[in-house]
Order: sequence, then C-alpha cells, then structure tokens
Amino acid sequence: MRRQSFTLCSHSYAAWREVGRTMSDYRHTVVLRCVDGLLRDALANWIASLPGYLVAGAAATGDGLLRLCTLRSPDTAVVELRSAEPEELELVAELRAARCEPHIVGLHRALDAHSLAFLHHAGVHRLVSTRFGVAALRDALAEAESGWRPATPGHGLSARELEILALICAGCSAAEIADELGISPHTVTNHKRRIFAKLDVQSRTQATAEVGRLGMRLPGRQARGPGGEPPRTLTKRERDILESIARGESVRQTAQALGIAVKTVQSEQRQLFSKLSARNRPQALTNARGYGLVDST
Repeated sequence: MRRQSFTLCSHSYAAWREVGRTMSDYRHTVVLRCVDGLLRDALANWIASLPGYLVAGAAATGDGLLRLCTLRSPDTAVVELRSAEPEELELVAELRAARCEPHIVGLHRALDAHSLAFLHHAGVHRLVSTRFGVAALRDALAEAESGWRPATPGHGLSARELEILALICAGCSAAEIADELGISPHTVTNHKRRIFAKLDVQSRTQATAEVGRLGMRLPGRQARGPGGEPPRTLTKRERDILESIARGESVRQTAQALGIAVKTVQSEQRQLFSKLSARNRPQALTNARGYGLVDST
C-alpha cells in the first residue's frame, strides 16, 4: 500500500528517475533574475532547451538570485538590469563576491553608454541588449562556456539533497522517500534537516514555498505538471488558503490570518486537496503551481 500511495503522489517516479540520470550530462549551470514573469519563464525554458545547459533556478528579485547562487553554485548568472542605480550595482558586486563567482551576463533593453560603462566596471562580464534577440544571448552564453571552469564547491544543496527536496515538494513522506531511494528513514531525516537549514525554513510547506519563490528547478520537475485537468473552480476561501500555503504558513497561521477556526481551515483544506489531487500542503502547492494557479514569484 505504501508503494501505491507514493505512486499517486509523485505521478511518475520512473520519469523522475530517468531525468535524474540525465542530469550528469549537463555541463553548464545557469541561474537568472528577471522581474517580468513571462520573460523569466521564456528565458528559462529557452536556455534549458540548449544542449549542455541546466537552468537551476529563475528568480524575480536580486535577493532570490543571490540565494540561488548560494544553493546551486551556478557557472553563469543571467541578470535583467534596468539601470545603473546603486541597487543594481550592489547586486553585481554581491554576485562577484559569491563563493561560486558566476560569469555575469547582463540583459538590458536600451541603456545609455554611461550606464553600461558603470555596470561593466562593477563587474558584469557581458552586456546584451534584448533588442538583438536571443542570438546575442546565445553568443554571450557561449562566451561564458568557453571560459567555463567547475564552480567552487560551496555549502549548497548536494545532488542527493536535490533528489530528496524534489520528493518533499511532491508531498512524499520520509518513509516513502526512503523506500524509493533505498536509504533509511533516519538518513532521510538527516538530509531533510540539512536541507531545511540551507533553505532557512522550518517545515516541508515552507521548503516547497521557498522552492517556488526562487524558481528552483528540481530533478523530474523541469517540464512536468501535476497531470490531469486543472480544477474548474476554487472558492474564495480555498484561494485564500492556497495563498497562505504559498507563503509557507502552517494551518494555525492560516486560521489566524483568515480569522477562522483551525477546524474550518482543515475542512476547507480537504476540499482544496481533493480538487488539486493532493494529500498534503506541499503536494497541493506543487500541483497548484503546475496548474498555473499560483505565481512562482
């Protein structure tokens, strides 16, 4: 029964495992920061489609980008730069000071020469105008790859921790993760403790919310949704609860935020889980993102 239960929550573990095997084929890891969600998703998907590239995450903020650099030690950081104001210059400086020190490709619409000079002196390796389309960005990535060296090992998430984090986001219990990975529940618990410390979270729901906030791409989740048809309608209360889950809040915190009883949250939540084909909060949040019901920013 435990195996059957896991199959329902993960949707296709065999496909996940196949993707996991191919991750070693990637040579160049990229993270990116774009404020606009559509542009961010389009760039992430395009870069991921290039042979030899792995997109580790796509954030909406500079803080999210720096967190991705800490957690994933990327080779290249693609950064949308809208000005040469102090905030943007500080972001570039912090990227240059990161342990992995990624190659920085700055994307801009049409900055003046003075601003471009400031950004270049701040440490941007290559500045690319979006007016010239993806060809210019492809050249910049190739330039970065030509000088590629293995990223300096940091204190980010290991390959095993990424596997376990992906299964946590799929709503799997420690016992199910242990069963599928062939390790003991105690080992899973130890890995989970380290994952939570690195993500600076306290629960599986918070971990899943942080993965979404950072736009992290985990094994088996690059191009897979929850499967099936999206729910036709969610009530306002169900949407409020889903938004609370996306903030990483507990059931008690959701009840306090909405001014309702814990039992009411639990009752409404059961209906929400049924509509999302989920059995717990992490899986509900992951499936809601797959259906496009929750923004990843």
